[in-house]
Amino acid sequence: MAARPLSEAILNYMVSWTKMDWPPDWEKVFGRPGPLVVEIGFGTGEFLVDRALVHPEMNFVGIERSWVSVQRLFKRLERSQPENVRVVHGGADFVLEHLISAESVSHFYINFPDPWPKERHHGRRLIQPAFVQALSERLAPGGTVTVATDHQGYASWISEILEAQPFLRSGFQSPSVLRLRGRKPTKYERKALDAGVPVRYFVWRREAGGVLAKTVEKVGPMPNMLLKGKYDRARLPADFEACSWRTDHRGVTVVIKLPAVYTDRNGDCLVEAMVREGSFSQHFGVLVLARPGDRVLIKLSPIGQPRPTWGVKQAVGRVGEMVLALCSGLSVVESAVGR
Repeated sequence: MAARPLSEAILNYMVSWTKMDWPPDWEKVFGRPGPLVVEIGFGTGEFLVDRALVHPEMNFVGIERSWVSVQRLFKRLERSQPENVRVVHGGADFVLEHLISAESVSHFYINFPDPWPKERHHGRRLIQPAFVQALSERLAPGGTVTVATDHQGYASWISEILEAQPFLRSGFQSPSVLRLRGRKPTKYERKALDAGVPVRYFVWRREAGGVLAKTVEKVGPMPNMLLKGKYDRARLPADFEACSWRTDHRGVTVVIKLPAVYTDRNGDCLVEAMVREGSFSQHFGVLVLARPGDRVLIKLSPIGQPRPTWGVKQAVGRVGEMVLALCSGLSVVESAVGR
């Protein structure tokens, strides 16, 4: 079979997740039923493609934030052309929360995540308590997560976090093992083993039973606020000051910026907004519109085609708070921005 151009490979394998309902129906994405297997951080794609070829009955999703790695995987996929692989370009935390349903994954693979060895960088490590909690919630009962690392300090860190997770149990007598039967090592893995560097393998299983918090959020209605009272259209553009906020939401760092405001000939305003949730960024506008009956409507502009994520809702809410602070005669009639 002749290899297709890279542009066609992208269309065939890439999941356009920003344009889909969240979480997507993965059986519809693949066009068939099958156990869902997810590799987080696939690097060169060697492991992902090998697993997909060995298990054609399974549906494999690779999550990777590096575009260079994604391009390497596309080239590897075009050589072997498996039909059971899809690629998600994005950060693991955000993708896991929004695109993977609870109890839907039969197996997670995490191969050699960055150990961030310096103590001051430990907060950047992928394996964190909140992340493992999210993994366990998305594993089907009896499903497993396999983690491989050649960094002994990180191995100890991973052990502590896994052992603290009440719904996961090691598949061995110990938290990890030095040999994993049936595993085909990657090129990186072989180099480590040939150099005498011990590799730790964790295989932990999700136990049946127990009540798990379902943190997956389907994207809801577009956020808006309706205010009532005396509104001076000139106040917002005259007194606007660029501002930004940084907070955490379910273990994901969220940054909200409101850098500028624009007005039209009628005096209605558009506030420029930028929101970053983990590795997912959106650049959009928030409209402030005067309405009959002393009403003011604050809503998303179609500019930027924003997805109404938690961070976007907060941005709309921040604009509403700004308008309320500038015009003391206004009060909230309705709000769909959440908190």
